[in-house]
Amino acid sequence: MAEESTGDEAWKVQVAAKKSEGDENFQLGNYREAVKAYTDAIDIDDENHILYSNRCACLLKLSEKSRALRDGEKCVSLAPSWAKGYGRLASAQHSLTRYAAAADTYRKGLKLDPENAALKAGLEASMKAKAAKAKREAEEKAAEEVAKAADEKAAAEKEAAVEKTEEKMEDKTEDDLLGDFFGDIAATVEAKQSTAPKKEIKPQEKYKEQNLGTSSENIDRLLQVNFAWKNLNPFNVMMLDVDANIEDVKLRYRKLSTLVHPDKNIGEERAKDAFDEVKRAYNILKDTEGQFEYTKSLVVAGRTRGEEVHKGSGGDLEDCKAKEVMKVFAEIEAGRRKAEKNKLAAKKRERAQEDEESAKLKHDYKFNKSWEGEERKEKRVGNWRDFSNKKRKTSDK
Repeated sequence: MAEESTGDEAWKVQVAAKKSEGDENFQLGNYREAVKAYTDAIDIDDENHILYSNRCACLLKLSEKSRALRDGEKCVSLAPSWAKGYGRLASAQHSLTRYAAAADTYRKGLKLDPENAALKAGLEASMKAKAAKAKREAEEKAAEEVAKAADEKAAAEKEAAVEKTEEKMEDKTEDDLLGDFFGDIAATVEAKQSTAPKKEIKPQEKYKEQNLGTSSENIDRLLQVNFAWKNLNPFNVMMLDVDANIEDVKLRYRKLSTLVHPDKNIGEERAKDAFDEVKRAYNILKDTEGQFEYTKSLVVAGRTRGEEVHKGSGGDLEDCKAKEVMKVFAEIEAGRRKAEKNKLAAKKRERAQEDEESAKLKHDYKFNKSWEGEERKEKRVGNWRDFSNKKRKTSDK
């Protein structure tokens, strides 16, 4: 691709190329290579449901069932009206012997596409497997009940154990009961939050139209002197301000990752490092466990500090803000490194203590073994001396 192709089409072309590579490898039976190609495409466009569907199919071929299930769930969440996605998810559920869930998922797909032969066949297979599983479980349960009825003593012991458990439950402290109460409240709140309607968010025009520069310019920017510290602020890496929303972040990641991707910058050894910096920043800002809002608050806190510094010492206001924001992230990173260093030092001390105790045990063992050996030797010598003395006394008589 030409370097000046930096608009929406550039990342779409790259995603299409990776998808085509994955499709070809799948047809050839090269499932590992196909998974890698689809993953590369998802790295750029993580909301393309077809990529998750295709990778799910590859993972099922490789018997990586749990990973396939996650891809199937992601595919359905991204495209709830695409019938084929339900087939992918149901196949993964079936492979994990979740036959009832698979049958329900196949039915959902058939509501969207009633004549889909693959979904019909899948539903039939899941229903048969479900029936066979139920029959097997019923037989096992019957055998268990027979064994339980035959062993009256075991049943009595079990009843006694249940009674003891009930007594312990009655002895629960007030703190235990309060813990249960607040746990129920937390679960209720979480359930309400999960069902709350979500407001539609769209990318802002100013970020869609922003000129990001060329591939080489971005590689130089991302790998400048002391970049490991300067890139701690992910908003700075993504060339976004704190008014950016999550959709701005996603769009910007697609464009920047396309610009600096190693496949586009053949011969540029630094491209992979630059791509990793963009991906690291995106992983922080894509709203995992509230990191997006937390990171935004750090930038705001740094700018507030910069305004205070400017009031006290003067100088350029924006420069003061930028420096203080960098300091905020640097302080957090320094604290993290210190904590990690202390943790490693503590582990080292623990290993040294374990080695010292082990050496002491070995020493004590050798000493005791040696001492016991000497004691037995002295005892044997003493017995021989007593025998010799008695023999001499007998001969003297």
